[in-house]
Amino acid sequence: MNNEVKYPTDDLRHALIIAGIKEIEIHGLTDFSLRRVASECGVSCAAPYRHFKGKSDLILAIISYINDQWRFLERQIGEVYKTDLYRRIVELCVANIRFWIANPNFRSIMMMDDKGLDTLQLRERSRMSEKIVELIEELCSSLSLSDEECARISFEIRSIIYGATHMLGSGEIENTPETMKMIRSSIEKALPSENSPSIVL
Repeated sequence: MNNEVKYPTDDLRHALIIAGIKEIEIHGLTDFSLRRVASECGVSCAAPYRHFKGKSDLILAIISYINDQWRFLERQIGEVYKTDLYRRIVELCVANIRFWIANPNFRSIMMMDDKGLDTLQLRERSRMSEKIVELIEELCSSLSLSDEECARISFEIRSIIYGATHMLGSGEIENTPETMKMIRSSIEKALPSENSPSIVL
């Protein structure tokens, strides 16, 4: 490629990741093309191989990149609500929904069919909700709830996150302060607390 765009090394790697996110959003995993990713960045077909072993390695880097963006926000929320576990979980859940809505190109990664992902990619993607699940387990443990009850609560909370994200993203429900208030209330009701009628301490 005679008119190849020149990037500093780290900048090209970042550009390839961003172009890869767009590629997945448009073509999915089955039709993912490193050639198109390179073309989007204005570099040769060989350029991605200077940063990634191949398609799978780039997809793993894309998932890790999105995780890093989320974890930055996750840490900030954790600092603000570090003394209130219940409130930290609620705020993390609401922020997680807002994160996916504010980054629609990331949602295609969240919603990808597991069949197209290898073991490393699946493990990395599972880290997207890792902290929320960990904190729910900590809350359940503090209230002496059974593992079965904790698994049910975790499932319900994650279902609210995924469902609300999908409905907001598709326009099925309107992204308004009232809607977010309703989502927040649903999360609060799904989470156990010392004041929950079913909790006996």
